[in-house]
Amino acid sequence: MKKRQLAQEVAERTGIDSKEVEIIIDNMLSITMEALKAGEGIGFKGFGSIKPVVKKEREIFIPGTGKKIKVESKVSIQFRPSKTLKDYVNTKN
Repeated sequence: MKKRQLAQEVAERTGIDSKEVEIIIDNMLSITMEALKAGEGIGFKGFGSIKPVVKKEREIFIPGTGKKIKVESKVSIQFRPSKTLKDYVNTKN
């Protein structure tokens, strides 16, 4: 599902104009990205949590060349689905 389709679905369910819903979605995503960049996690009860995770600097071995290279440290994003979401997705209709 694309953002526009999501906005239309929310608009139909709530009676809010789909353009306004798109603005809300854009703002929600922007706030989420800003929080993650600041090192904060975000939790959505019944859905899951998103948090930044720092991957440490490390050396890896390249088998084809036999060389070791250094991989810089970086921030990765981790999503953990809630039990509610996992149960919902795995329930047969």
